[in-house]
Amino acid sequence: MEPGTMQSEAYWENLVKRSLCRFFLLSQLAKGPVHGYRLNQAIKDACQGCCEPTEAMVYSTMKELMEGGYVECRTEEHQGRKRRVCWLTPVGEESFRAAARVWQRTLPAVGEAVDQALGALAEVGSATTA
Repeated sequence: MEPGTMQSEAYWENLVKRSLCRFFLLSQLAKGPVHGYRLNQAIKDACQGCCEPTEAMVYSTMKELMEGGYVECRTEEHQGRKRRVCWLTPVGEESFRAAARVWQRTLPAVGEAVDQALGALAEVGSATTA
């Protein structure tokens, strides 16, 4: 890693994006079978602008999940067009629950660390302007 890399918000956004993409993808699939385009839109909606995974990120994650047996897909025809419809397997459902338990434990600590970092920055900023 090059010096200064971790100082970039883009570095941290990429880390968060990868994790949230996987979690929100599982979340959308847990609601029932969904086709690829709708899946991308649902993930973007779920992120509420905090991070928008690219289509390439979603598709590569889907490929990993399918290869791991977490997701199954079939091709359907809709209005003369073929589309892939995917859903969670039982292993995928359990993985989603495991991820949710981890996020549930993690979010309060993340919130505290964010408050600490931004509070410290505000204090430093007000001390230098005084």
